[in-house]
Amino acid sequence: MSTPLDRQATCPQCGAPMTFRFAGAAAQVCKHCNFIVARTDRGLTAVGRMGDLVEIPSPLGVGVSGRWQGREPFLVDGRVQVDRVDAPGAPWQEFFVTFPQTGKWCWVAAAQGRWYSTTEMELPPGGVPRLEQLRPGAAIDLGPYGRWTVAEVGRRRVVSAEGELPRVAPPGMPTGYADLGGPDGAFATLDYGDGARPPELFVGRQIDPAVMTLDSGIPVAAVEAEVTSVVCPNCGGNLPIVTPGQTERIVCRYCGMVSDLAHGALRALRPAPKPPTDPFIPLGAEGTLRGNRVICIAYLIRGCTVDGERYRWREYLLYAGPRVGYLWLMEEDGDWKIVSPLAPGDVRVVGNFAGYRGRNFTFKQRVSASVEYVVGELYWRVEVGESVEATDYQDGGDLVSVERAPTEVTYSLCEPIGAMDLVGAFGLQARSPPPNTGGGGATAGGCAGSVGMIVIIVIVLVVLSVLMDGCDGCVGGGGGGFGGPSFGGGK
Repeated sequence: MSTPLDRQATCPQCGAPMTFRFAGAAAQVCKHCNFIVARTDRGLTAVGRMGDLVEIPSPLGVGVSGRWQGREPFLVDGRVQVDRVDAPGAPWQEFFVTFPQTGKWCWVAAAQGRWYSTTEMELPPGGVPRLEQLRPGAAIDLGPYGRWTVAEVGRRRVVSAEGELPRVAPPGMPTGYADLGGPDGAFATLDYGDGARPPELFVGRQIDPAVMTLDSGIPVAAVEAEVTSVVCPNCGGNLPIVTPGQTERIVCRYCGMVSDLAHGALRALRPAPKPPTDPFIPLGAEGTLRGNRVICIAYLIRGCTVDGERYRWREYLLYAGPRVGYLWLMEEDGDWKIVSPLAPGDVRVVGNFAGYRGRNFTFKQRVSASVEYVVGELYWRVEVGESVEATDYQDGGDLVSVERAPTEVTYSLCEPIGAMDLVGAFGLQARSPPPNTGGGGATAGGCAGSVGMIVIIVIVLVVLSVLMDGCDGCVGGGGGGFGGPSFGGGK
């Protein structure tokens, strides 16, 4: 019979032998019955049965070993797969990484083409706000850990897991969380659980996956994306996939069928209207942009209505590999901008100004931008008609853009780039960009969040901004934001 906290014991559900390799592990998923088993001072307790693992490509896996920054040995002891309660069926995964020489551990995960590592920390002396007090874009003071920006607030659930874990995660139980962003790629998660226990804080940062050197010699960050393909369930067309582990939705370039990607295959949902103009940069086009090897994977047309008139612009989603992640290009009336995501803690919005790395950007415009057409593969479940509140702040030719959705906020830097530079970068035949499909021929400018450009300065909105933006959703200050999911701070 096992004694409390034994490293070797028997599964209380099926009786199979279990060995805890990591002394600090609080739970393990039994290899035989797939129940998660909690390890307490009173012995082992079966908590619940995990679902089957989803095939999500990753160079990491349970049992993989290597060296962190070329020095400290590490071992991947476990992983969890998690999805949002309000958007099930698109899980992401996070890895429980242990360091045998020191007994320390961290969570490692990839989200939207970027990698993160976090470690559990003590809550600040003054505690943290309740989950219902937080909203995307607000600022939060974590005492000794500094000032952070609320990036996303939501509820998630564990759908599957394997190996050892630092704590019990009952499968299927909805739990609250808030993702936070800090300066220079700092990242944190507040895990509120089911509300029956105090929140837990996990602090870390965005990392270059090259800090992990695997003993197998397999690179964690491949130099170029490995393109696979799936078949459209409607027309049978062959559709390439550049980011199979991150793609959530594919819109067929041939017939317009919208499908979700699951288990390496597509599940047809509904048809969508095909764009009225062909993309200037074809889907699948590869090139070198600002020193990064990129491939064009999606094409969108978005627009907004001002004084009864519709204005439209075009956007291109690029994948630049696991070290850089996703970039966007935007074109409106022949003017192009390259759009790069910003860490939320690097942007501070106060009143009509946005500060970014010593520069002051002045309020330019705020509109509701919506998706009208889309084709290609995307890292979120895009819908024709979905809209966000998009706000631009300008300094010279550059823009800081903020996109707000109900549960998250994203920041971007938009910088001008010449059309001929793109012709050279992608090896395209020189030609004019597609004409503006909006009415009136008014110029548009700006870009917001992960996708887009905004149009037309509306004087009424400027006045409203002066009245309303003195404190941008403060919980102890003004702020910006950053999007993406996490489990136990592992993003």
